[in-house]
Amino acid sequence: MRKLYSLFCILMAATMLLTACGGKPAEPETLRVWIQWGDNPQQIQTLFDKYTAETGIKVEVTAPLEEDKLLPSLTGSDPPDILVLSGGDLVKSYAKEGLVVELSDIIKTGGIDLTDFYDAPLNQCKYGEQILCLPWGTDMYALFWNKDMFEAAGLDPETPPATMEQLAEFADKLTLTGADGKLTQVGFLPDQGWTHDDLYIRMFGGFWYSEDGKHVTANSQPMLDSLLWQQKFYTKYGADEVLALSSGWADAYMSADYPFYTGKMAMYVDGEWMTGPNFISAFKPEASYGVAPFPPPADHPERANTAVVQGTVAVIPAGAKNKDASAKLLAWMMSPAIVAEEFCFNANLPTSKKAAQDPCFTANPKFKVFVDLMASPNATYVITTPISLEFNTAFGTVFEQVVHGGADPKPLLDQLQAEFEPKLQESLK
Repeated sequence: MRKLYSLFCILMAATMLLTACGGKPAEPETLRVWIQWGDNPQQIQTLFDKYTAETGIKVEVTAPLEEDKLLPSLTGSDPPDILVLSGGDLVKSYAKEGLVVELSDIIKTGGIDLTDFYDAPLNQCKYGEQILCLPWGTDMYALFWNKDMFEAAGLDPETPPATMEQLAEFADKLTLTGADGKLTQVGFLPDQGWTHDDLYIRMFGGFWYSEDGKHVTANSQPMLDSLLWQQKFYTKYGADEVLALSSGWADAYMSADYPFYTGKMAMYVDGEWMTGPNFISAFKPEASYGVAPFPPPADHPERANTAVVQGTVAVIPAGAKNKDASAKLLAWMMSPAIVAEEFCFNANLPTSKKAAQDPCFTANPKFKVFVDLMASPNATYVITTPISLEFNTAFGTVFEQVVHGGADPKPLLDQLQAEFEPKLQESLK
């Protein structure tokens, strides 16, 4: 009997040894989540402490991740278990270099319900049949207008422009000069805050890549139309005058001196967070303003409610030590309750349809404009490729030359096309 018991003990010990050596890895004591953004790191850490309370596994959050540590976080020998990026622009480039994990198996392991994601943010993470990231909250952009400035210009303060052409007409009425002939007020600036080429190009029916991401379309008609449409808001009033008036406006974004509040800019494009507690209501609570979907071209009314998602995505680094544990944590992050809690706090859009039913996303009618846009059939995403970083830099130079400098866009776009189509084809090999 003792021999049998001893044999049993030996077999059990051998089984434990085999499990430790080659079986399913043990649950980690600590998981690390690195996040590229984060104005309130403690709030994010408190959120992930809930995972610790549920599972006993500690989660250490690093936020915001410094820009120069982003690439080393993927290429180093000790990457985080989950990396949360501010946008999906570079994910395909990272995947091409083998730095992030294709998530199909992890989605199954974690039991993540892909049908709960809105199409547009999820599609930005797909590359053919591959899923390279998952969207964790997102942003969309719409038209903001100052109702007091509309009324002063003789426009109905409750009625935004219905077309891109009407927007230009309204901008004329809302652009003013002083006795010295210098601009004192602009009706609309297309790139206030930052550029919104993705939205305008979509409104004109295209993008700088083909829909499948396999070709560069830099010199397409929508690209040309978009740049020329933006250019006229500078050249019509004198680019030097407009740039002189708007100098320093970007630095005032987080203050009551922002031109949209002070009566110097009547219309512009911005994101859903502006309608939350930390921006307009904090800096200028008495501001009278409206929010509406950006209007389509007059001859393409079917493009109404076009909007482009950009924002947070989560990836699992290829070097993550315990991908099963990463999968479980990623599934927890994507659960509707956690998505609702995190993005209610930040006044950003939820990527989960169930989370979007939370009253915090629907009670404010201005914020609800963006929620409705997310569900629009015309909601789309920024097409990215393995050469996105290099192309974006080159296109930024062209934008400055055309929109601010008044250059003819056609030869510059032809040059972009000739340079980057071969690069994309090479990268796709």
